[in-house]
Amino acid sequence: MAGTPHAKPPLGGGPVSTNGARPRVLLGHSGPVIAGAAQTILDAHGFAVEIAGDSDDVESALGRAAWDALVVDVALPGAPGFELTSVARAAGVKVVILVASVFRRTSYKRRPRRLYGADDYVEIHHLGDHLPNRLRAHLGLRDSQLPAETLREVLSTLNERGDDHLLEQTPRGLATLIVADLLLYNGDRITEADSVEQALAAVAADLEGARDLFGQVRPEVSEGDLIGEAFRELVAGLDGTGDVS
Repeated sequence: MAGTPHAKPPLGGGPVSTNGARPRVLLGHSGPVIAGAAQTILDAHGFAVEIAGDSDDVESALGRAAWDALVVDVALPGAPGFELTSVARAAGVKVVILVASVFRRTSYKRRPRRLYGADDYVEIHHLGDHLPNRLRAHLGLRDSQLPAETLREVLSTLNERGDDHLLEQTPRGLATLIVADLLLYNGDRITEADSVEQALAAVAADLEGARDLFGQVRPEVSEGDLIGEAFRELVAGLDGTGDVS
């Protein structure tokens, strides 16, 4: 579901790369409203953006074109954003920024100390204001000015639709999305564990917070421990739970 980069000139003068072209950003996110809002704000800031809806689309785009940055949802369908960092580096991508999946505040959220090899992270509700600044900073680009009404419109969309994608998930998909978000905020404790069981014990309290969130979104689901199953599956894929940063 790859989109097409906008060709119109940026508003107010945008960042320019060293070769004079608009910096190219690959945005990996499956939510069309969220991805569209982020694309709008980045386009207005002078970035050329293409959207990839799943990990296959991201890998395909990385293989057929050069990108300055990859911005990817940690719960991207197919393979979590964590697993695409090394793929992006191998493709020559300069900057990788992870996007937290869950809009609402939860008990497990804290400032990440490890980012699985990425350069930075941004919470989903800050895609409109923080993301452009972080991209410019990491790419060493000059500032750009953005009309206030454009920013207000995008931030309003992100706030209104922040967690709508949670409601659109299957129970197992929802569990995977929540756990991927939890992994972002617990990277230091998880990557220091020697086994999945150690990782499970290290974040036991936060997993209860994840289960509470799951119960709030899907109170009618009672089939086993989907959060625990999703955690085991995702952590097992992080290079044997070793340090993947």
